[in-house]
Amino acid sequence: MSSIHTFQIELVKAFASFTSVGAFMHTHWGWPATESAHFIGLSLLIGTLVPWDLRLLGVGRRIPLAAAHQFVPWVIAGFALTAISGVMFLMAEPSEYIYNVAFHFKVLFMAIAGANALTFYLTIGRRTLAIGSNGDAPRLAKAMAAISLAAWIGVIVSGRLLTFYRPGWCEGDSARVVADCVLPRP
Repeated sequence: MSSIHTFQIELVKAFASFTSVGAFMHTHWGWPATESAHFIGLSLLIGTLVPWDLRLLGVGRRIPLAAAHQFVPWVIAGFALTAISGVMFLMAEPSEYIYNVAFHFKVLFMAIAGANALTFYLTIGRRTLAIGSNGDAPRLAKAMAAISLAAWIGVIVSGRLLTFYRPGWCEGDSARVVADCVLPRP
């Protein structure tokens, strides 16, 4: 068994150890309430991020970039709600996520979106926000906005695919780089 498989098994054990969260999630209202919070957070995140990214791409040029940027705290609030509820799903059914290829892609797209946002604010964020009312964002800011939109679309699609792919038990010796089936305990 490879070290990544061992790591995945340890991740499942670690997330499963949060038994109180798992118990809540398996109550009559636990999963539906968390699913609702996840959807509300995602709506807030996407509903405020997309106008910002579109403004960077040049849509609505009469809106000052600094005014459009005022929505970013709502993006962060939506992300926080989505992340908290997402981790609750992971704690309730870790093997359904850790071995799920759609989850791997969802995490990858979230990492791309996060790295993209961090890079924006560490490189050209201030210069972009200082542009006047009708100004056009720099070409690099536009590229980063396009990456942001594509990454979040990837997160949404991968998240939706989670429910359609359920990993089964591994058959025989798994030689894959990352396990996409539930491994028997060593």
